[in-house]
Amino acid sequence: MRYAKGSLSLNRKEDKFVLEFVADSRYVTRSQLFEFARLEYGEYNRPVFNWRIRRMVEAGLLRKHAVPIAGGDVLYSINRAGVQALERLGTYYLGAHLERDRDADQFQIPHSLELNEIRLALLRTCFLVRWIPESFIRVVNLSPLDSYAKVYDGIATLDLAGSWVSLAVEYERTLKSPAKYEKIREAIESEKRIAAFLYLVPTRDLLFSLLRAFWRTKQFVLFAIVDDFKRERLGATVYEANYNRIPLVQALARVGSTKTGT
Repeated sequence: MRYAKGSLSLNRKEDKFVLEFVADSRYVTRSQLFEFARLEYGEYNRPVFNWRIRRMVEAGLLRKHAVPIAGGDVLYSINRAGVQALERLGTYYLGAHLERDRDADQFQIPHSLELNEIRLALLRTCFLVRWIPESFIRVVNLSPLDSYAKVYDGIATLDLAGSWVSLAVEYERTLKSPAKYEKIREAIESEKRIAAFLYLVPTRDLLFSLLRAFWRTKQFVLFAIVDDFKRERLGATVYEANYNRIPLVQALARVGSTKTGT
């Protein structure tokens, strides 16, 4: 397919998938983006993929970053033109917060990249039906009737043997103050739309700090080491708020059984 110089047609679904993933991610490496393309629509041709991304950069839809924190990989974010292109393709929830006219935030990048890895791990399970990104949750929360109790990093809907389970996912990279965790706990305990919550953390020290903060919570909150989750996925061992250990898939099956009344 040929494109006139300075113009770009986005009629293919692959273009929309790629732009949406970058927008949802805020920041994404080229390697993560190629893995997403492979899992989402079966893209195995690296030169074709590189061509697709290069033309989006040249058209001003994506911004290319070279930052040390990416470990030598190329980093991408979406420009306002990319948001407008997605709106023409029917995606309207993104908002102006995706515009990045300043340098990439050094704190936000590692959080975004790790969250991408979490989403990709869920995609590899083949059970992921839908991923609701933080940007969409923020828009939903503008409506008092439809809002979630807090803005989660993402909400994953999984199809477990015909039972759909929605799981709020939080990647906790650093420890917050006890006062902040008390507010977070109050928000989660007031949640009406989600039945299960998964906190993923980088260290055991942080995991046990969160377990203490959520001890005997009324909600079904699970905790796991993020590297264990990325490696084992639904087979990863998670902690319940009472310190009980259980494989994630068994914990989620319990939620599904409760929702279906089985």
